Amino acid sequence: MTRLKGAPEALASAYDLALLDLDGVVYLLHEPIPEAAATLAALPGLDCDPVFVTNNASRSPETVAESLRGMDIPAEAAQVLTSAQVVASGILDRIGKGGKVLVTGSQALRDAVTGAGLVPVDDPKAAAAVAFGYTPQTSWRSLADTTIAVRGGAFWAVANLDATLPTPDGPLPGMGALVGAVATALGHGPDFTAGKPEQPIYRIAMARKPGGRAIMVGDRPDSDIAGANRAGIDSLLVFTGVASPRLALGLPPQERPTYLGWSLAALTEPHPEPDWNEAVDRIDCGGWTAELDGPDIRFSGQGEELDGWRALCELSWAAADMNGYDPSRPPVPVGPAAEKLLAA
Repeated sequence: MTRLKGAPEALASAYDLALLDLDGVVYLLHEPIPEAAATLAALPGLDCDPVFVTNNASRSPETVAESLRGMDIPAEAAQVLTSAQVVASGILDRIGKGGKVLVTGSQALRDAVTGAGLVPVDDPKAAAAVAFGYTPQTSWRSLADTTIAVRGGAFWAVANLDATLPTPDGPLPGMGALVGAVATALGHGPDFTAGKPEQPIYRIAMARKPGGRAIMVGDRPDSDIAGANRAGIDSLLVFTGVASPRLALGLPPQERPTYLGWSLAALTEPHPEPDWNEAVDRIDCGGWTAELDGPDIRFSGQGEELDGWRALCELSWAAADMNGYDPSRPPVPVGPAAEKLLAA
């Protein structure tokens, strides 16, 4: 019954690998999350190795690691996994070493292709595969060459299908928009997608410690968490990026995490497990109670605010699955502490 798990000790100590999304988890628009540096420094002592997992194919692992160190976040290139590396791996598996690849994207993507033993070419008609990644300089000619290559039988591998990318000016067209333009011309989508929530990037990240237990830490339920669920690994949803506790109440089953945390620091903290009653209509967690009352969830108690959200999420998810509860219906607060939490 329980979807959210508990952890009696520091969460990371139960895992061998922590797969970490970057923007919204480690930093936000190039500003470090306050708890990130201390959390990353603590992971070795918990026997948990970080893997910085990014859908961004425009930066090399060395560049990503250098950028993180510039924020005082401990990171090495060997701890970074980019979608460019995964694209190159997917193409290598398909066409073998020495295969000719049309590269549409950044120098980092071209370097990943070359590093995998593949040969970049400029002639779309000579390409056995296309490595397709984001760059602001992508032109109509680049999209046209991709279309020509794929129409001629080339294997089409893309870095991700993210519809937008975050910028100081708000969300702007991302890889998914570029892929959509080519897909419209072709009448079909790519043969291989490297990044989250698709599985290749999870498989390659987990292969860095074969047989080890992995946890995905992300801020996007539809990408980070959904991909972790598909991969069969646990996940931690943090609220330093796009998700909020209120948004979490209405998550569909495929986007529900195993743990909730205010930030990446939740990896170094214990997590109380929500406690169901025998009638399966009430949950207690850390001094808070969420209880079904007809079409409503009544919420009462006091304590750590996140424990209250844990109780509410657990009951909201279960009631939506079993009883047809409408998660958009706001919980009914009982008492000043509950009113304060829900008003925030």
